[in-house]
Amino acid sequence: MDRTLSDIKREFSTASTAGCILGFLGLTIIAATQLTALMPLLFAPTVCGTLGILLYKSQISKKQVNIITRTKPNANQASMVLGKI
Repeated sequence: MDRTLSDIKREFSTASTAGCILGFLGLTIIAATQLTALMPLLFAPTVCGTLGILLYKSQISKKQVNIITRTKPNANQASMVLGKI
């Protein structure tokens, strides 16, 4: 039990905690400076992607709908269909 507690105390020492905080701070600073340098390169793909999505979403679906009407043809229509005129 004492050995387990000593391992935990060693793991969470002040120096390691401060090192992690400084490391994350350094990574954040590097990422922020690189992001500002690369931001103009991200503008065109963002605009094109947004416009492409808007164009895709604005398209009307072109499904064909078959409409079947069931009416009785009169004599003229029946003769036209059969080719008797």
